Amino acid sequence: MAWWAWASGCGLAVSAGFAPLGAWWAVPLGLGGIIAATTQVTWGSAGARGLFFGLGMFTPLFHFTAVSMGNALGWVSLTVVESLYLVAWAMAWSVVSRLPVLRGERARAMAGRALAAAVLFGGVEELRSSWPWGGFPFGRLAFAMADAPSLPFAAYGGSLGLSILVALTGACVAEAVGAARRLRLLQTITAATLAGALILAPVALPVDSVAQDGTIRVGAVQGDVADSARAADDAFARALEVTGNHAQATLDLAGQEPAGSLDLVVWPENAADLDPRTHSSAAVLVEHAAHAAGAPVLVGAVAYEDEVRYNDVVVWTPGEGAGQYYRKHRPVPFGEYIPWRQALRRLTSQVDRIGTDMVAGTGPVTLTVHAAARDEDVTVAMGICFEVAYDDILRQGVEQGGSLIVIPTNNASFGRSTEAAQQLAQGRVQAVVHGRSVVQVSTVGLTGVITPKGVVVQELEPFTRSALAADVGLRHSLTVADRLGAWPGRVVLAVAAALYLTGILCCAHEQLRRRRRRRH
Repeated sequence: MAWWAWASGCGLAVSAGFAPLGAWWAVPLGLGGIIAATTQVTWGSAGARGLFFGLGMFTPLFHFTAVSMGNALGWVSLTVVESLYLVAWAMAWSVVSRLPVLRGERARAMAGRALAAAVLFGGVEELRSSWPWGGFPFGRLAFAMADAPSLPFAAYGGSLGLSILVALTGACVAEAVGAARRLRLLQTITAATLAGALILAPVALPVDSVAQDGTIRVGAVQGDVADSARAADDAFARALEVTGNHAQATLDLAGQEPAGSLDLVVWPENAADLDPRTHSSAAVLVEHAAHAAGAPVLVGAVAYEDEVRYNDVVVWTPGEGAGQYYRKHRPVPFGEYIPWRQALRRLTSQVDRIGTDMVAGTGPVTLTVHAAARDEDVTVAMGICFEVAYDDILRQGVEQGGSLIVIPTNNASFGRSTEAAQQLAQGRVQAVVHGRSVVQVSTVGLTGVITPKGVVVQELEPFTRSALAADVGLRHSLTVADRLGAWPGRVVLAVAAALYLTGILCCAHEQLRRRRRRRH
């Protein structure tokens, strides 16, 4: 098989592990294939293979951007840029794998290669997920593990730790294949057994999901919008249509639930197409819905101030109106604001599709609401839309006292693409990372309630106007992953950089020795 076809196929195998396909077992197989293909090869060869691996992985994974934009510009651009990170990984690995200590067929060298490949992959993934402009964590290996037996490890290592575990499994697969080619039966069996143990053993890890502070009854409202990007944009352009849909779905929910049973109702991101804080017509609809529910409503709205905009979730209490709000901390570059707008406008007019840049909010990553039926205040950790993919945002909310996680999101512009399924899988992983129930509420779906073990216990049919109510457990303890905080990421980046630098120095030293020998 041609090298480019092999590398692309490995990328496609990894991509198949993500929702909605969810073939998690294909991820370590694809990784094993590309690790084997880039071990001890030249920089250029490794870089080319890394590029085709990245294109194979990210092209199907990021297709939702083409659905949202209505053209392929963003899809191609994002795919190529993210693939460059895997080019960097492949080139780094080709150098590190030539370190003298990692050469040979001894068990120590094999174990060292597997660990080095996994740490390098984790380091590049951490870089990709955090830089530039806050990074883009979609496609993180951990998010393919929502249905895998290794998911409990997320409570101990976070998304990064789970990704490294998966990469280590793939590296063991590569070592097993290499040993089989050398006809080393014992080494083949050992490496394959280790790969199986790494992916299967974490199922035995304890994950605490007990409702330590009781429960609250949460309503999640999915008002529905038309199922194409253009139709969704049209719906949001018609004043109060989307707000009215969510208000009506809330009234329907209130009619199904016993009076006074709801503690909190959650609307999605942008559920109020006009900000009820500044538009009385929208305020009337929200107030009517909140009064019928007999509970505070978290309302997604966009605030325009001084030629910029903010993505807010507002606490609306019946009889009192708007209260505190959470303002999205990490807007999406090129999705909610345009970096380098003036320069990029010379290349394409597409930048002006986003007329007003969204600005990052500040302050707490929590909201405190008065749970109506429970009659006491409850603190909720917040993340809006793509923020569900960022461990650090949600960790801040949990550390600030969030007893559950709420993720309002608006997936309408992505139509029936895979974006919503990927996002729900991210919510499932984050539930385990932070040891909290997650209520993920979308305008069109997927809307669901997730336990701290990453299990979806209730889910609404997408593209329907509907709502659900669930008793959601409240917790206060911190997982090991949250107690470790950002330190694992820093350490992995430092170790990966040190490995790469050591590899470069060793390669340079070898080249100098060869030149001296030739001269003599």
